[in-house]
Formats: sequence, structure tokens, C-alpha cells
Amino acid sequence: MLQNYFKIALRGLWKNKLFSFINIVGLGLAMTFGLIALLQVQNVFEYDNFHPYPERTYRILTDFKDENGRETAYASSPFLLADKLKDDYGFVEKSARVIRFFSGEMNNRMKTIRMNGIYVDPTFFDIFAFPLEKGTYPVAPNTVVLNHETAEKFFGTTDPVGKTITHNDYGVFTITGVLKPYKYRGTHFRSDLMVSMATFTNLNKDKQDLKNWTKYDTYTFVLLNKNTEPATLDRALATIATQNKKDTGFGKTSHEYRRQALKDISPAFEHLEKNAYVESVADLSVNFIMALVIIVLAGFNYTNLTLARSLSRGKEVGVRKVSGAVRKQLVGQFLIEAVVLAFFALLIAYTSFTLIKQYVHVSWMVWEVENKMLMWAIFAGFALITGIIAGVFPARILSGFQPAQVLKGELGPSSFGKISLRKSLIVIQFVVTLVYMALNVSMYSQFEYMATENQNFNRKNILNITLADSDYKLLRNEISRLSGVESIGVTSNVFGNGASQYAIKAKRTDENLATNYFSVDNRFVDNMQLSFVAGKNLPDATVDSSGNFVLLNEKAVTLLHLGSPQEAIGKMVFLNNVTQALVSGVVKDFCFDNYQFKVKPLVLQYNPEHFNILTIKTNASVNEASLVAAIDKIWKRYHPYDAIVYSWYQQELYERYFPGEDMHFAGLTTVVGFIIAIMGLLGMVTYSTEKRTKEIGIRKVLGASATEVVRLLSWSFLKLLFISALIAFPLAYGGSWFVLNFFAFNPGLNVVLLLASFGTIFLIALFTIGFKTYQASLMNPVKTLKTE
Repeated sequence: MLQNYFKIALRGLWKNKLFSFINIVGLGLAMTFGLIALLQVQNVFEYDNFHPYPERTYRILTDFKDENGRETAYASSPFLLADKLKDDYGFVEKSARVIRFFSGEMNNRMKTIRMNGIYVDPTFFDIFAFPLEKGTYPVAPNTVVLNHETAEKFFGTTDPVGKTITHNDYGVFTITGVLKPYKYRGTHFRSDLMVSMATFTNLNKDKQDLKNWTKYDTYTFVLLNKNTEPATLDRALATIATQNKKDTGFGKTSHEYRRQALKDISPAFEHLEKNAYVESVADLSVNFIMALVIIVLAGFNYTNLTLARSLSRGKEVGVRKVSGAVRKQLVGQFLIEAVVLAFFALLIAYTSFTLIKQYVHVSWMVWEVENKMLMWAIFAGFALITGIIAGVFPARILSGFQPAQVLKGELGPSSFGKISLRKSLIVIQFVVTLVYMALNVSMYSQFEYMATENQNFNRKNILNITLADSDYKLLRNEISRLSGVESIGVTSNVFGNGASQYAIKAKRTDENLATNYFSVDNRFVDNMQLSFVAGKNLPDATVDSSGNFVLLNEKAVTLLHLGSPQEAIGKMVFLNNVTQALVSGVVKDFCFDNYQFKVKPLVLQYNPEHFNILTIKTNASVNEASLVAAIDKIWKRYHPYDAIVYSWYQQELYERYFPGEDMHFAGLTTVVGFIIAIMGLLGMVTYSTEKRTKEIGIRKVLGASATEVVRLLSWSFLKLLFISALIAFPLAYGGSWFVLNFFAFNPGLNVVLLLASFGTIFLIALFTIGFKTYQASLMNPVKTLKTE
């Protein structure tokens, strides 16, 4: 019987070629994004599955509870915990620490590349499987091991072992080894290089952070002895937490340590602070919603076209029921047809998946997984479930038809009031398409705003150069004499690239306020074109007391309770409980960091010890290539062995904030969703005109013109489009407003762009309806009236 079901399904697909094409291609395009989403999910579950002792390896988490009972969980723990566990508890075979504070630009005198690295203990490589391709693991201070890709970037095919690379802040590092290639996305220890822990302790030997239990920036891992019960580790962690309670310095807050198995790290089923490079289940769900929306649209097409042909299938149902078929057999038949169609769609999906893989390069997206058999099993299961879901509703309706209804001509699809189910599905399909498109348009508008806006601070005609050392004045003086250079400022960091954290208070007895801090000179402030609401700029750098003044933003003035901006001028503030400074001016609040969050308190102070970047303001007509070449000549006189590192600020921020590939991918999903909707509309219009061929012939014989026939055939579909627009526009408006309000700084809702995108869709839909109905109106009435 099952074999007959498949034969009938294949014959039905071949008999109705147009509808089969629309269903298979539409569902195939939709399933493509389902395959991509499933691949990301499988990849996240495969994180760190290649290490040798997963059943005995644990990460130590820290749970905080404040005096109000509010709990916060951290993926990190104190620096001292790893040694405490290894030294005092015999059941711990090995312990290892990982710290994620290594980043910045590094160069080998030929190339300069921005690196992200981690500090690791030597025992890290005993617990985790990162085998060497060549060389040895880093142990001594200022030694590193590169991953395979980083080694190729710096040295190509040359052996890098024994060579050096230089960090702008941390000095020269010797390369001791290169790791074998491993799946970059397959581990949460994501890094370009791994630095010896001795480097970290050497850089921080004068700080108290390594000598107390108050800092929670270390990731602690332990490997238990064989046959050790995990509960033994739990008891040890409880004992340590009790012992060091008085040393944490958090007053009425309490803390506990707990274990997390290596296999439970990814994906994250609970929210953990400082849980770097670990996808949460919520994030995976959001990624999958996009694919589900498109698949639902394709499922609507299948349901719609199947129900549209319900009359012809009703005759089939009647004959089979008279022949003795029961309802469950008919349901099985229709479900088999849907599943067969879904597996044909899977072939289309995998073909388009392969094409997208070649031409779409989104940084967060993976295209390969380790377990290929599991991947194909998931893909097949996905096609099976998609087919069942797409076919179950039509199967229930069609199998319920009664033979007597068919013979009396009383057959009709189920309805919602006066609106048929098919019409409802068309409306829903276009509403979903329009809303989804509107959300993508809004996200595009937000990213473009972040990448191009110039209202918060000036980014136009600014060239940033990374300093090689603190002796920058001669370099600045020579560059300032070049043609096209208007002004040169100095800063610890540029806006939009992070800030230092300083503690500030208005009185010695006040609580410290955490603020964002930039060390700048007055020319940098001018170059950024910051607006003053009170006071004036910092004194010129030639004034000895220039470091005794600060600029605050309005938010800082408010939180420090300094009164109005005018009242704050001349008042004293205390920085890091040490430095006293007078408020020279108050700048208008602006976004200097993340567009998503509200304005944070800001302090700008002249402090040459922290200067890292020259910001060169040029005139608008300068030849950028010629200017960079001239600056490079000056640079080489002062730093013959260091390559100049520079960027045009406007271009840098555009590349940082505008995710071009991501937006291309989002645009692709929008186009596919729209194509599916149009294909469904095309199928419905085609079926409708085919069913009304005799009516068209009669009307033409009676004198109806082609225009009247087109208007008659089109109006029922045009009404559905107008209804879709009336429903979709308020939903799209509200959804877009909701999306934009995730960002504290946004361009506002672009209604014109929203209406333009709606208009584009409707023009194409109108063309589709008009084209098919016009074709029908040109048919010869003699031939149509002869058609049975």
C-alpha cells in the first residue's frame, strides 16, 4: 500500500507541473534557510567535543547574592582559586587558568594585525586538546603560541618558531610554537594566539589583583582524578567559599562556587556574566525564527494551492471512499504526497545551500560540522517534519469530503465567516512578508545610521595614527606642516572603540561613581567638534597645569550632583581617590561608545602618559593617498623598524558598524520570502483563471473588452492585497518602532522608506496579477467554449 501511495504522489506531482513547481521551489528556497539554521545549532552543540577528558573536566562558576537577594552568576572566578584547589585537595589532578585580557595590534615589522588572545597556564594544554604543529608550548614570560591561521597571516610558509612579534603596549613576544589547525568555531577558547600565564603575572606583579579574592576575571578549570565523585568537588568549593568570605571585601553580599561540566558550557542554558564566545539557547532560538517564518510562508503556498484544487481532489476522494477507503488511509495518502514534495524540496534546498555557501561570507555563520552523518539525519528529519506539517491541514480537510457533497456540487473549502480559508492564507502570507521586510528595512536603517551619522562627534576627514611610543611631539610637529593638515589632536583611544574606567566623586566622603575616561588634549576635542553647554575647552598642552582640569558630560554632572552645567564649572572632583581636578567645561551628552545603550558619564582629561593615537584633521579636498605617503616618510625617520598603523576614521567606523554581509544575508531572506509569496499568488491567479475560462469566453462573446475582463479577474486579488496592506502597515510600524527602540541612539522611523518598500512589493504583485489575467483575456472564446 505504501508503495502505491508513493506512485500516486509522483503521478500527481507530474500531472500538475505548475503547482508542483511552485510548491517544490518555494518550499526548497525556504528550507535552505532552515538547513543553515540547523547547521548553526549543531555546531554550537559540538563545541569543545574534541578534548580528551570531558567527563572529568569542570569549569568553576561564581554565584553572587546581594543584600536584597538579587542573584548574579559569573562564568569566571578568582585568580587564586585554581592553585587553592590543586594545592589543598588531592582529588584534583590538574587545574588551569584562562584570562581573556590580551588584545591589540601586533606586528612582525612587516605586517600589523589586530589580535585577540588568551593567557593560559602550562597545564591548560594537558587538560585540553590543542596539539602542536611545531615547536613547544609557552611557559616563560613574553612567549606565545600561534594558531595555524595566525601564523600564516604573519609569516606565510616561513617557520615562525623562534621569531618575534611586538605588541604596542606589552612589548616583544617570542613565538615558541604553532598549533595544528582546529575548527575555529568549534571551541569557546576562541583566540588568535595563546600567551603564557607567566606573562600576565609579570605584567601585573605590582597589582593587588593577584593577591586577593576580590577580582573575578579568571576562568578556572579543573581535571579530577579518575573515579572521583563530582560531589567531592562540590564540598571543596563550599569550604573554600566559606573560608574566603571575609577576604572578598563585598560586605553584605554572599558568594558561592559551583562546577559546570565541560559538555554543559555550550550552548548556555542559563545566563552567565563574562561567558565569552558561548551562544545562549535564546540566541539560537532567535536565529531559527527567521527560517521558520520563511518556511511558514512556503507552507501557506502548499496549503493554499492544495485547497484551491480541492474540487478535483474531492472527486478523487469520493471515488476512493465509495471503493471502501477509510479516512485514515486518505490522510496517509495526502501526507505521503506532502512528504515526497518536501524531499524534492530538500534537493532544491541543498543545491541553493551550496550556492549560498560559495557567495555569502557572514562571520558568525559556519558551513561545516564534524558529524556529517548526524547532519544528514537532521536534514532528512527536518524535511520529513516540514512535509508533515505542510500537509496535515489539507489532508484533514480533503479526507473529510463526502461523496454526496461532490456529486451535488456543494463542495467548498472550510471558511472563516464569509472569508474563505484560501483568501485568509493569502492575506496572512502577504502580511507576514510585508512585516518581515519592514523589520529588515528598519535594521538596515539603524545600521546605516550608526555607520554614517556625524551628529554625535565628527568622523569626517579624520586620520588616526597609532603611536609607537610616548614621544610623539616631534612627529606631530612635522606632520602638522604637511599640506592639507588642519589640526592634530592626541587621545588615549578614539570614540566608538571603548574607554577606560575611572572612579570619580565630587567629595572625598562621597561614593565613587564609575565613569568612562579618555585622556585627550584640547585639539582632539576641537577635531571631534564636541558641543559645550557650559564652560570652555581644556587648557593648551603648553600650560603646566593643564592636567588639573577635566571636561564632563551632562550625565556626569547630574550623577555627581554638581547642579546645573553652569554651576559645575570650577568645582573640584576627585579621580580614582587620588587626583584632584577642576571642571573646565561641560559637553553636551553624545554617544561615544555603544549606540544601543543610554548615555554614560564621561570624563575627558589631559594625561600624556595614556596617549596612544594621533587624530589628524584634514581639509575636505586633501589627496588621501598622497598624505598617507608623506606621513609614512616622516614616520620611518622616527620608527624605521615599525610599520605605520593608520585608519581613516569615517571608513573605520563604517566597516565596524555596518555589517555588510549580514545585511546582504538578511536582504536575501527578504527577497526569498517575497518570491515565495509572489509564486503563491501566481499559482492562485493561474488556477482561478483556468477555472473561469468558459466564463471569460462567454463574456467576450457578449462584447466584454480585454480591459473589462482583466478588471473582473483582478479585483478579487487586488482586494486581498489592500486588506494585507491595511493589516500589515500598523504591525510593521509598531514592529519597526520596537526594533529601533532597542537602541538608545537611533535615526527614528523612516516612514518614506517603509512606504517605498511596501509600494515596490505591491507593484510587482500587481504586475503578476495583471500579466496572468491579461493572458487569460486574450484567449480565443471559440476554443475556451469547446473546453470541457
